[in-house]
Amino acid sequence: MDIYMFRLINNLANKSETLNYLGVFTAKYTVYILALVMVILWFAKRNDFQTRKMLIIATLSCVLSELVGKLVAGHIYFHKQPFAVLSGVNKLISKNIGNSFPSDHTIVFFSIMVIFFIYFKSKLRYLFPVLAIIVGISRIFVGVHYPIDIFVGASIGTIISIISYIYLNNSKFIVKIINLTYKVENKFFNWNMISN
Repeated sequence: MDIYMFRLINNLANKSETLNYLGVFTAKYTVYILALVMVILWFAKRNDFQTRKMLIIATLSCVLSELVGKLVAGHIYFHKQPFAVLSGVNKLISKNIGNSFPSDHTIVFFSIMVIFFIYFKSKLRYLFPVLAIIVGISRIFVGVHYPIDIFVGASIGTIISIISYIYLNNSKFIVKIINLTYKVENKFFNWNMISN
């Protein structure tokens, strides 16, 4: 079933230059765009305590999810990328051969997008999980992950994010981190920041 689903998605590659471009761009570059957006939000919303809290919890959730993915899931199960094992794979991006289980990109996106979904109150919040799913599918489309890699990566990112939110949202630890960042930034940038 995993290989069947992989073929179903990966066989869409090389049918259209536009689709190829979108698939490669999503698979390779959206993770950098996400990091840039988070940095911009950090400074643009510097006086918004809730935004700072969201970004810190999202970052911690991402780090924890990656650790679980690499140190736990990655040691429990191992398989090489589809392009290294299967014939006729449409490989659209360069990738070193190694353990493709679970998908790092999917872990990153789900761990951050779930936190964004929780904190955002507007209808815009529904775009976040959709974006995470699209990124996951794009990794199959370009030939570097199986659907199981995406599913497990999404599960890890989602579960760790929910746990992180439950334990960190009202944590004094997070308040201390935010207040510390305000003090450091006030020294460097001489901004008038409001701490909570």
